[in-house]
Amino acid sequence: MVVCMKRKFAILALALLTVTAGCMGFGQPNANTAAAIDNTPTQNTGSGQTVKVAASGQVQTAPDRAVIRVAVTARADSVETVREQLAENASQLRNALERSELDSDQVTSTRYDIGQNHRHDENPSEPKFQGRHSFVITVNKTDRAGDIVVTAVENGATRIEDIQFTITQDTRRDLREKALATAIENARGKAVVAANGTGLTLTGIHTVQTADFSTQSDSRTRIEYAAASAGANSASTSFESGTVTVTTDALVVYNATDK
Repeated sequence: MVVCMKRKFAILALALLTVTAGCMGFGQPNANTAAAIDNTPTQNTGSGQTVKVAASGQVQTAPDRAVIRVAVTARADSVETVREQLAENASQLRNALERSELDSDQVTSTRYDIGQNHRHDENPSEPKFQGRHSFVITVNKTDRAGDIVVTAVENGATRIEDIQFTITQDTRRDLREKALATAIENARGKAVVAANGTGLTLTGIHTVQTADFSTQSDSRTRIEYAAASAGANSASTSFESGTVTVTTDALVVYNATDK
């Protein structure tokens, strides 16, 4: 959802449901790994019986990174005026974020464009040209996200394009390992059931194939604050950042023997 905001608004409310998901699926199996998951939990190979199972593992955590996408916009009857307004507002925004103790690599320019304002064709009173300069702001302390949004809106940003709560790469790696361990543990439980149902005894793992893991952020964000007054009576900006779920799949083939 894109929400336009101006400093003179008395109250700003933004509701976002952000869902970020990766791609998940089994890659190419190696020579010792079954190529697909089928409905037959056991099979006979040259080296004996095997039990093949697929299982998922999930780990949930609180997000530790907020990614905020904002933009400064301008409209005027000349391209030069639009360019000047964008430059002025972008400079004001960057300076304010720098005063908020954000490093330069936490504020990234992602898009810059100036073009015709097509509303002018229908309404000649509209400016002829419009422009936008978009930025991504990354904050590793999610409790600062609200203050950063307020700072951006009050210092040149006219659009809050998106807010996502996610996790850092280090956290992602740690949770993937935990999710994989859970997947293999779940696979063991399924394999035991399958073996018991077919008169087999598991003797060890034959092969393990893992899938690309995925992350999903499930958060509902609501911002409410009084932009017109900066006094102590202003409502604070708050977020409900939800949780981040990391999921991975494992295809495990166990060696087995007859009971």
